[in-house]
Amino acid sequence: MRRISPFLLISLLCGAAPAGELLNVHHTSEALSCEMVFDVYVPDGDVPPGGWPVLYLLHGAWGNHTDWWRVTDVESVAEECGVMLVFPDGGQFGWYLDSPVDPSSQRESYLIGEVLPLVDRTFRTRTDREGRGICGLSMGGHGAISLAAKHPDLFGSASSLSGILDITRHGDRWELPLRLGPLEEGTESWRAHSCVYLADRFVDADVRIFFDCGIDDTVADAITDGRLLRDRLLELGVPYIWAEHVGAHTWDHWSEHIGEHVRWHAEGF
Repeated sequence: MRRISPFLLISLLCGAAPAGELLNVHHTSEALSCEMVFDVYVPDGDVPPGGWPVLYLLHGAWGNHTDWWRVTDVESVAEECGVMLVFPDGGQFGWYLDSPVDPSSQRESYLIGEVLPLVDRTFRTRTDREGRGICGLSMGGHGAISLAAKHPDLFGSASSLSGILDITRHGDRWELPLRLGPLEEGTESWRAHSCVYLADRFVDADVRIFFDCGIDDTVADAITDGRLLRDRLLELGVPYIWAEHVGAHTWDHWSEHIGEHVRWHAEGF
């Protein structure tokens, strides 16, 4: 383990990566007022001119920063594509947003204001938006699309697998009221974080967008959310890729399709 600073520790997660290094980054978060950890996969080989392109991979509800690399072979695809991966922790129900009612849940400020700069300071990365993408599943799909809409200066591409893309349809689920207050008392606040209502920010943003969902995704009803975002982007004239697959809200589905997302981001870097 290498000591980087009094507030940052990086350790190698031995045996977890196919060829490169899977690193565990510990640091102090001012936004969350606690010690935090996220993981980074650095591909094998020489750093490309200008640094590694970076894909941020966001986990879903009930998950954490280890989900993607524990359950899928996403590092192998990243190795193939020459893409560095960052796995932030969004909390089990943090929703990758700054809560107006819970000061301890400032997940957008944490990810955008702390994790991104820390990654770029610590690793040899590309720091232009065209070399940085964001992707997530379920709650993380919401995070990927919403954060790209709010920060198009930071992300050149955004993608979602089975994303919860219209949170206003889920007013009593997944601790959303604890993050945003009761829906009926703060509809505009909910809409300010909902991908369907943020879609107009993509009109002049030049962010590449790809989202998909399983047609059997009826428990979370992410398929309806995806179709609503598709229709809104079409109405606005924003280019996008939308795909419907056989599958449900499961790791089998996400494991099968994450490679498509990594390769799609890599093609645009």
